Amino acid sequence: MSTPEPSRRRSRAAVRSLTIASVAAFAGGTAVVAVQFGLGLVSAGYPPVVQALTCSAGESEDGGEVALLAQEGQVTPIAEFPVGRRVSCRIDAPGADYATWSIIGPTTVMRSGPLNAAQPCQTPEDFSAQDPSLLTLSACQSFVPRRPGLYLLSVTVMLRGLEAVDRMRMLVRVVPAPTAARATSTLRRERLSVALRLPAADAEETRTADLSASFGEHGLLPQSRTFQRTAYRLAADESFVSATFRVRSASNASAVTLAYEPQSRSVTARYTLRSGPLVDRWRGWVTGTVEVRVRRGRAAQDIALPDVELPIPGRTELALPAGVDTAEARILLRRPESSAVVEVLPGNSALIDGARITPTLSGDQIILAGEPE
Repeated sequence: MSTPEPSRRRSRAAVRSLTIASVAAFAGGTAVVAVQFGLGLVSAGYPPVVQALTCSAGESEDGGEVALLAQEGQVTPIAEFPVGRRVSCRIDAPGADYATWSIIGPTTVMRSGPLNAAQPCQTPEDFSAQDPSLLTLSACQSFVPRRPGLYLLSVTVMLRGLEAVDRMRMLVRVVPAPTAARATSTLRRERLSVALRLPAADAEETRTADLSASFGEHGLLPQSRTFQRTAYRLAADESFVSATFRVRSASNASAVTLAYEPQSRSVTARYTLRSGPLVDRWRGWVTGTVEVRVRRGRAAQDIALPDVELPIPGRTELALPAGVDTAEARILLRRPESSAVVEVLPGNSALIDGARITPTLSGDQIILAGEPE
């Protein structure tokens, strides 16, 4: 029995409609996938953006409250912290894989390397102690400003392979630590002659030398080269103890090996740098500081310092000469018109003309505090 003509036409129309609908659905799905893929390629080319820079002051040895400042926008913010307080700063820069931190002011510090946002907050010691071949930079960096003044904190981020970078700056004002107000007024001023007595010692000292090298030769295949350079040559009165390398920045570099050569009395640095082929042209570099520990004899000596006028009660500061090792040092005090000398250990007190004088050593200064007896 044959199918009537109208039934065959309806059957062919149903098959045609189903085919058209299937093709249209497949084309639509392909278009959506293509658009999503294109948007992914475009967004992958966008440079990273520093969305926030947050700084906080942790507690010092004397304790204290925690201050927090966060800033977004184009205006350079200003944060204020007491001297000697550890300041920790964190960036929020999604998509960045390389960053550079720089602090410019009374003390200048710079760190750069591949960014690792999951790494804990880094101190300068944590960063410099890393192996150059495994160098990473945390999104949180900390430093302790030892000198009052105005510091410029600048953070630059980038995505390797893109020329565009983004940065954010912050001004950090470091102020002297607050001192408690005295309830009593100054009674008098005591003029003192001060000297630093250094005992004879076979002292160890640290010498530093900068190491900076790069390698950018390109061939058909990746290149590598091993370098050996003299980092430090010992003086005639110095004997070698140890040597350490503190890395500041490195890329495509091996660990830096230090060795002492007795014949030449020098410390040599050995390392390997790599560079990419002509089609890629990446290069290798390493920068850091070589710290050489040496031993040298020291004869006993007294270092005379300028006379000071000490308010009683009150305090005054006296700068020490640069490079003086104050380990086991004593402090000599006397009145200029008297020949009697009082020798006192830093942190202890001496009684002079009815006033109790307490000298302490703080960095490159002697701090004299006086109280009436």
